[in-house]
Amino acid sequence: MNSKSDIKKVTRIEEARGFPAVILLDNTNACNLRCSMCDHVNMKHHRPLARMDYGLYTRLVDEIALERPDARVWEIFFGEPFLCPDMAERIRYAKDRGLTDVVLNSNGVLMSERKARAVIEAGLDAIYVGIDASTAGTYAKIRVGGNFDRAVANVLGYRDLLAALGRPDQKLFVQFVVSEPNENEVEAFRAFWNSHGVNVKIRPKVSWAGLVSAENLNDNEDVTRKPCYWLMRTINICADGRVALCSVDVHCRVPCGDATTTSIKDLWAGRLADFRRMHREGRFDQLPAMCRDCRDWQSAYAEYHAPGASGSK
Repeated sequence: MNSKSDIKKVTRIEEARGFPAVILLDNTNACNLRCSMCDHVNMKHHRPLARMDYGLYTRLVDEIALERPDARVWEIFFGEPFLCPDMAERIRYAKDRGLTDVVLNSNGVLMSERKARAVIEAGLDAIYVGIDASTAGTYAKIRVGGNFDRAVANVLGYRDLLAALGRPDQKLFVQFVVSEPNENEVEAFRAFWNSHGVNVKIRPKVSWAGLVSAENLNDNEDVTRKPCYWLMRTINICADGRVALCSVDVHCRVPCGDATTTSIKDLWAGRLADFRRMHREGRFDQLPAMCRDCRDWQSAYAEYHAPGASGSK
């Protein structure tokens, strides 16, 4: 897999009707790193650092449990989950309400044994840890402020805890976002982690709707545009309850409602539905500028490699 996005693999374009299939809840938008492929450093210009009110969180989970308990629920949108002190409690609440696919993404640096054990025992279904390098030197260029050896050790510790606690149903993935600095390390990354019994997810870089450079993306005028997976299937709820346009609208530059006053079902049927219709009908020129000019839909796919096997999705 090289750094260039392969639009032939962008096939997940079907709309989630009635209720989103994927829900991102920004339980905290704080982060401990300053990654080169991320624009978190500029978030303060758009929305304050915050933790989602627990009452709002439980109301949202209650609605998901009623409407679509098998939806994939990411407990984080644009932050580091291990900076949320009650993350395990929030996961346990979601699992107790019957949600079947509760997941986290993390950089792994703060994932100590105590914190890992807490989320595992709370019933977390899967965790995706972004490392993006097979060497410490490349890691330092990408995961700025992180610690390569600690992240690797923490992932291996999580793997061991899953075995010790008898949780084979809970999944662990390490993630590699392909870009120019690391594209020559893809195979080494896959081989190392698969040899250690850990699943690997490899995906292309996104630009966060133009906020960072993504050399892998083609100009829209050179390719036939498809509906965007993140817009068609996912709702993204910020820590303060505002709803972002899509999963790459990390600064909520195009707000699409307020979850503190409106249900997820009604939000999905509101302004977001208008934008999904424009995508279905190919009326991309009528979209807000951020969405109209965005190329990130080209990176809406990933490859998954399990120990002893490989595949793509």
